[in-house]
Amino acid sequence: MGVAGLFFVEPGVNVDGKYSHDVLLSQQMLPAIRHVVGDNYVFQQDSSPAHQTRDTIELLQRETADFISPELWPPTIQT
Repeated sequence: MGVAGLFFVEPGVNVDGKYSHDVLLSQQMLPAIRHVVGDNYVFQQDSSPAHQTRDTIELLQRETADFISPELWPPTIQT
């Protein structure tokens, strides 16, 4: 469907939960993803501390059509 782009963080910026939520997700990533694919995507994040804040989880649950929560990462491999 396309590429939403690369998002760079300036050297020295502390990527904490607030920066991740307010800048990376709200201002950059989610608008870029929607521009490329609309609402047809699954958002999967890793378990970095910045991605696990309550505000970030609530934003992703509210703003994404399908969200893989931190509790499900890393995915369990069934044998």
